[in-house]
This record gives sequence, C-alpha cells and structure tokens, in this order.
Amino acid sequence: MENTDQEKALSWIRKRIEELDEEIEALKALVNAMESHKTPAGAEEAHGEAEAPKQSPVEAGEKAPPREVKPEPAPPAKEEVNEVPTAQISIGDRKVAAIFQHDNEMKIDLLVALKPDTPPFKSFFLDKVLGDYEKRDKQKEQEGQLPAGSALAYEVLTDSDNNITQIKIKNINDQRRTREIISTIRWTIARMMEKEGR
Repeated sequence: MENTDQEKALSWIRKRIEELDEEIEALKALVNAMESHKTPAGAEEAHGEAEAPKQSPVEAGEKAPPREVKPEPAPPAKEEVNEVPTAQISIGDRKVAAIFQHDNEMKIDLLVALKPDTPPFKSFFLDKVLGDYEKRDKQKEQEGQLPAGSALAYEVLTDSDNNITQIKIKNINDQRRTREIISTIRWTIARMMEKEGR
C-alpha cells in the first residue's frame, strides 16, 4: 500500500515539475517577446513571423461584457462581410491562426484543432497574459484611472468537439499589448501543437 502511495506522490511531483518548467519557459518567452518589441510603433514583428495589426484609438465610452456573459448578437455586417485578417501566425510553413482587429478588439481564429485544456493555453496564455492585463485594468478602474467597463475582457469559443475556434479580446487599450498578445499566442500554439503531437 505504501509503495502505491509513494508512486502516486512521485508521479504527481514529476507532473508538477513539468508544469513549472513549462511555466518558466513561457515566462522567458514573454520576456523575450517584450524585449524584442521595444521598437517604434508600426515596425515589423521580429523574424516576420506575425505582422502586428494597426490599432485605432480607444473609444472612451466602449464597454466590454464580462467573459462569463454570452455576447449579444453582433451589429449587422461591419465585421462579418469580407473580413480580411490583419495578421497571420505561421509555425514553419503552416498557418495556425488568423488575427482580425477592429478598433480596440481582436479576434484570433485558430486554424488548427487544439483543446483549451492543452498546456500552456490556460496556465500561461489565459491566466498569466490575458488574466494579468485584465487584473491590472480592473485595478485601474477601481482607482478611477480607467472608465468603468474599459478593462480588458476575453472569451474563448469552442466547437462541438471542444476545439478552440476563436479567442475574442476586447479593450486591449494599447499597441504594445497587441504585439505581446500576438507573440505569446504564437508561442502558446507552438507548445500546444508539440503537446498534441502535431
């Protein structure tokens, strides 16, 4: 009995070490992405992997629904008809995501089938990157530095097979964040594809 408990404990410890190693690697990638983007606005992404989209100024009165609430139907047509990606993300020769940006919002359409529970999607991209932006913005809202309802908000959409189809991000609030989101989602998708053996 003790041997089985010890094996379970060792298995859990090994899994936890692997998760922490991934988190460290993800944080290092984020630091590298942030340092490599200390270029003037409008400069090309490093290595030509993804092109940063142009962003319009923030609309002061715009409010984003919380991610728990299902979005209301979109207003007719302005984004839906003939929508052209503002950036594409490729890994090797394979296009893995298309990015659409309008005003202060971004949609990331995944072109590969990946599950939301595949590391490091939730632990890194949602919790550490988008979650950190959201937390900082909500703090600024409470302190009166941002208007109410202007904190970053996001939603992950999945299909009937539980594959991620789209990530919607509202109230990005600055161009630096746009570049960081593109860099970190590219890195995240690459790690997820490795995990799923693609």
